[in-house]
Amino acid sequence: MPPKIKAMLVMAPQRRLPLLDVLESCGIELLLVCDCNEAHRMLGTQPPVQVVVTDTALPDGDWRRLLEIVVQACANIEVVVCSRLGDPNLWLDVLEQGGYDVLVEPFDHEEVRRTLEVAASRSYICSLAQAINHRPKPARAAVAG
Repeated sequence: MPPKIKAMLVMAPQRRLPLLDVLESCGIELLLVCDCNEAHRMLGTQPPVQVVVTDTALPDGDWRRLLEIVVQACANIEVVVCSRLGDPNLWLDVLEQGGYDVLVEPFDHEEVRRTLEVAASRSYICSLAQAINHRPKPARAAVAG
């Protein structure tokens, strides 16, 4: 059984209900946050998440500002942006800026599950690679000569 996915949902309360139902039915452990400033505080104090799921617009910023906050906090968290419209320009912009993917309303249960599973796996692999690259190298034995 794969490890449980931990995600932060950054979305105004009045917008999150449809996605919240889908995420909870997928068994994803959620940290609910309303805006960029709260996300910034939570990223520094809560147990780590693998994925941040955000709305395009937030009360104190947008997905770009949140992506900057996530990158500053930890480079191994994937960001998924949610949109009311399937806009190819948004999708391209999200990918070019370093986001992982875009989910479009109405949210399809299987698409949400698959997207977050793959994003969480990528986060985990990046964390492992970073840990391996920063592990001290064993000392070599001196050769007598």
